[in-house]
Amino acid sequence: MHTAIVSDLHLGSAFGQDVLRRAEIRQALLDEIAAADRVVLLGDVVELRERPLGVALAAARPFFEDLGETLGDRAQVILVPGNHDHRLAEPLLDELSLSGRRALGLEQRGDPSPGPVALIDRWLGGPNLELAYPGLWLRDDVYATHGHYMDCHLSLPRAECLAAAAVMRASGPLPDPASPEDYERVLRPLYGFAFGLAQSRASGVARQAGRTSEFAWELVSGNGDGGLGWRVKSGTARTGAAAAIWGVNRLLRSGFAPHISGGAISRSGVAGATEMARRLALDAAHVITGHTHRGGPQEGEQDWRLPGGGRLHNTGSWVFASAFHHPGAPPGPYWPGTVTWIEDDGPPRRVQLLGECSREELASTVADLNRATLR
Repeated sequence: MHTAIVSDLHLGSAFGQDVLRRAEIRQALLDEIAAADRVVLLGDVVELRERPLGVALAAARPFFEDLGETLGDRAQVILVPGNHDHRLAEPLLDELSLSGRRALGLEQRGDPSPGPVALIDRWLGGPNLELAYPGLWLRDDVYATHGHYMDCHLSLPRAECLAAAAVMRASGPLPDPASPEDYERVLRPLYGFAFGLAQSRASGVARQAGRTSEFAWELVSGNGDGGLGWRVKSGTARTGAAAAIWGVNRLLRSGFAPHISGGAISRSGVAGATEMARRLALDAAHVITGHTHRGGPQEGEQDWRLPGGGRLHNTGSWVFASAFHHPGAPPGPYWPGTVTWIEDDGPPRRVQLLGECSREELASTVADLNRATLR
């Protein structure tokens, strides 16, 4: 069986960073996966935190319709919700609770229920759509999950990680080992709050929040235009951030890193996913995640080894955020456009489809989508 995995499409983004909304880029993906027997959409497929549900789904509709037309009625599509589209998992989790069956395990399957997932199923047409949460076994030795549970272990002081640390400070830490139920106890309330906020949020508020977040990351990480003024601002921001993180760590009894850089972000993601796999006792030769948007390991990197002897893989994203890409630099590990292939045997194989696109081309695409979003 030929299985294609894509993650972190964030269709319906308020900022235009979801490059698959551009027809030419979408076609590159569809051409690559046209022969797949199974397509796994590994989380954060629809962006449900920035705009109301109906608006986000309407923006995502062309992708699902084109995907269904490409695959016909012979392939299966499996949707694995992540943190930004966790709402799509809620009916499945509700059904599990109402049925009185066992607690959430590593793989819970469900058919589309009335609501957003049924709408997506209708847009797909031919393919057989199924939900899986929090992940699924693609082979006896391959497990795939979006990877948002790693937020409980990341040393990067992102807002969601800080919120998770606050919940654990108030309600108790995660057990070791931990189950999916343990992670949901910490994270599910945060996802519900973020989704609810988006339903009444003006798009301008979401857009401004995103610009502020990206600008702040550039400052504290030192990734900016390199001018003298920028370097002064960046140094001041990093000093202030380190002091603030020290205070947060004392308050929450957490271990967030006081200094942030591109390398630190990458290391934090790998370490967080490794700890997640260890606590969940994932006995797999290969564990595949998304979530961090950092595809890897890249060519020339050492394997990301798991405590049980397996290997960790990240399938990357289809989002272009200029803060992660320096002008004139070649595509890095956060470059969008990746597909991960799983065959009947052998390790996962990752393909980069947008490597020939320049930073200027993708930035122009984002600007065009941004303007379209404003209309």
